[in-house]
Amino acid sequence: MKCPNCGGTACRESKWRSHREKSEHPGSHPYRCLECSFRFIGPASHLPAGRSKLIGVAAGLLVVVLGGVALSVSHVLDSRDDGGNEQALASPVVTTESNALLQAAQAGDGEAQYRLAKSMLYDSSRGREGAAEAVGWLRRAAEGGHTGAMVQLGKLYRTGLGVLQNFDLTLDWLRKAAEGGDAEGMLELGRLYRSGTGVKQDLVEAYVWFNRAAASLHSEAVGERENVALRLSPEELRKAQTRSEQDHARAAHAPPEAPKPENVAQR
Repeated sequence: MKCPNCGGTACRESKWRSHREKSEHPGSHPYRCLECSFRFIGPASHLPAGRSKLIGVAAGLLVVVLGGVALSVSHVLDSRDDGGNEQALASPVVTTESNALLQAAQAGDGEAQYRLAKSMLYDSSRGREGAAEAVGWLRRAAEGGHTGAMVQLGKLYRTGLGVLQNFDLTLDWLRKAAEGGDAEGMLELGRLYRSGTGVKQDLVEAYVWFNRAAASLHSEAVGERENVALRLSPEELRKAQTRSEQDHARAAHAPPEAPKPENVAQR
């Protein structure tokens, strides 16, 4: 189970808040993310069959052996879910982690800036203000050379989600990420040239970037490359493969410089 808020995979079962909530989500179950304390409803089928029964048996044995001690421990654990003490127990941990991430981001840590922005984008309750703040953190991380942030910015400007759609900025950030060696950036740049979104359609250029992304172990690029290859003439295919080798070798010996802040600030 993956948390829709932070993307974490450390999640456990939660409790239904009411009979109505349970009846409105047949075949589902509430969960609590242990990394960010976010509560969400997800499919119940992901748990191994019989797990709930085994947990019940184990709990029963603990009660028999430990008596009141087991009941006390159970009460404390349950209170972390949806009881009245949930915030009192969960908040200090979450606040500490959130503050640490924010402090690292403010100190210029590109990875922290990127992670903070992603968490804000997943939090739909923050609305446009949250999206704008997330874009600001992504831009700071991208300006500092974080290629993952560059790719995320490129995608946002392409879809126009949380920002005004801008294909110039889409191309700008995806190219920076691709030239910085990011395999996903190469894949997305290849898709721009394949479809002609914001650029003149160029299947040779698309093949070059798909080829380089596949060489960088991006599995999706393999199928994209083969589909484009079917649309190229033998001469175009040879040209694209030669270009791929030349560009790949050039990048290995002379990596591009990190993007400068003023490139974005002037737009």
